Amino acid sequence: MTKKLKVMFSTHGLVEGDFAFELDEKGYPTTKVTSKKVITGQDTGGQVYYVKALAANSSNYDVDLVTRRVDPRICPQFGGTARDLGTDLNYTVEQQWHESATIRSRVLRVPAGGHFSFIPKEEIVPLLPELINNLYDFYKKENCLDKIEVVEGHYRDGMLAADMLCSKIEEETGRRPVMLVTSHSLGHKKYERNLPQYQSGNISEEEWQWHNFEQRIEHETFAFHKSDIIIATSPDEQTRLLAEPYLADLNKITIIPPGYNDEIFQPLTPQNLHKLKYHFDYKNIYNEDCSIDLTDKKVVSSLGRVVRDKGFSELSRSMVEIMKEDPSVIYMVSGEIGNPVTQECRDILKEVEDRVIFLPSLNQKEMARVYNVSSVFVMSSLNEAFGMVPIEAMGCGTAVIVGRSGFNDFAHCADIRDDNQDYSKALGIYAPSQEADRWRQVKALKLLLNNEELRQNIATNGNDYVRNNLTWQKISEQKDQIVQNVLTEREHIQGNVYKFEKSDMQAADLVSRKKQKAI
Repeated sequence: MTKKLKVMFSTHGLVEGDFAFELDEKGYPTTKVTSKKVITGQDTGGQVYYVKALAANSSNYDVDLVTRRVDPRICPQFGGTARDLGTDLNYTVEQQWHESATIRSRVLRVPAGGHFSFIPKEEIVPLLPELINNLYDFYKKENCLDKIEVVEGHYRDGMLAADMLCSKIEEETGRRPVMLVTSHSLGHKKYERNLPQYQSGNISEEEWQWHNFEQRIEHETFAFHKSDIIIATSPDEQTRLLAEPYLADLNKITIIPPGYNDEIFQPLTPQNLHKLKYHFDYKNIYNEDCSIDLTDKKVVSSLGRVVRDKGFSELSRSMVEIMKEDPSVIYMVSGEIGNPVTQECRDILKEVEDRVIFLPSLNQKEMARVYNVSSVFVMSSLNEAFGMVPIEAMGCGTAVIVGRSGFNDFAHCADIRDDNQDYSKALGIYAPSQEADRWRQVKALKLLLNNEELRQNIATNGNDYVRNNLTWQKISEQKDQIVQNVLTEREHIQGNVYKFEKSDMQAADLVSRKKQKAI
């Protein structure tokens, strides 16, 4: 049986891949790999990983993952090859297929804007009508408009794009696909978080106007109103959706957290773990090959984008206290050359720098190696919408400590602030990382590092939970079931309308026959 089609929009973000290539004298990519990331930053983070993972695990639908096309010389793995392009960039929709025995998905890179330079999410909205028109023409030529059953929009621009496509299909066919949206980050929450910085002069007027929070919030509110399904990643996000300024319909909202790849993020056998710890090979931020024996060491790790909100500086201060007391502790943390956050962390950790390992941006398999050798993984975020890294660490059987995040709202994390806390069923420990509360983070670290039984118990609880509930396949199936519920409700409504219209026609016919008989 031919599957229906799910269209997923990530219009600004799908530009980060696994490899970058050396360029030839004309500026076209060769086959020689030079690095493992091309474009990094806020527009290529968790949302991109989220949509790619869902597309690769959607067995109930064929999937098209739609993004805006960029120049292959900027991002070669998502833009064809020099051989395809010739001397000039062609202005067509590119297709990249991913097929397995049960799943068919493809990435569609749709041109918009008259050029292929990367456009940040704050500036891409004016290009969406052109992108949707080009995509719609592509679908019409493929004769597959009737196949599109559900359209997903991710982030503000993706949500707007989803409505545009649904509206064009409805106008053409009289049938509107199910519209599902996920914000990933709410504009009003970011506005509240940044307003004090703007008022104190730490954010310039130019940057503040560039964010254009008023327009973003207006667009998000519109998309929530037009959607059939709203996915919130945490209870906190649902609460914000229901309140001013969004006032979203509670009946549309379902809380579904992000997932993880259980084929990559899983515990190693004791034998393989011993081998990995005995000879742990890695590359530092200078791309130098290094090796360390982690046998009998207690590793604390923290991975993520190197930005201030991730709380790396606060965690570094906590780690200085921990490492001064315990010489067996090794600290592994994400870093970047020239990044001010990394430099601040280095200054803080100077006294214990011989036991600190700054790691570059890692792919998933490299991250799994770090999680597995870690005694404790810490997500020290000052304010996180959800955060996928603790789920991945739990998938590897590692105990986690989390700061302020939607993850803590969703999962049962024992609150370190409660002295009477029962840790027996905890999936992790919540310890706020703000400077005023940082002593609690130190307390949580000491608790897990010095209590092997408790650490193993929490690690086991977390691993059991994510394996049973948060694999990408389970997340995808849960979302697809909600879509089916909407479709069933539509059929029920249409059936009642048909019965009502039929009843009216029968009554009218009866009146007509009576009049004829009277005559």
